[in-house]
Amino acid sequence: MNSEKPSVEELIATVLSDIQQKGYSSNQPFDIGEVEGRMIQFAQANGVMLGSDRLYMSAKQLQHCMRPSKDSKGLVVSPDELIRFPKERYQMDLYFDGKCFIYTNGVSKFFASKAA
Repeated sequence: MNSEKPSVEELIATVLSDIQQKGYSSNQPFDIGEVEGRMIQFAQANGVMLGSDRLYMSAKQLQHCMRPSKDSKGLVVSPDELIRFPKERYQMDLYFDGKCFIYTNGVSKFFASKAA
């Protein structure tokens, strides 16, 4: 029996596969890593309370990134981009829209963390 924990990339791929095959995934939200320093610094400087010191990704967030209304506007995030996001987020621009932190690579937007 393999007791090795799946990687974040494998978890994302599994959720994306579920969504493609069934239209949904029942996987629970999963940890993709620590909240990075620039998010913490912005939150502290601007009185924003973070809900955790970890970032989590959920099936609902992944499904949101790929919904048909985004596709028709050319805003859908590709499965490959979603799988790479946990590692590539450090090189992305980070914004706060007043409610949520959002990462962007100049083409795609990734919801990162909702203020508590």
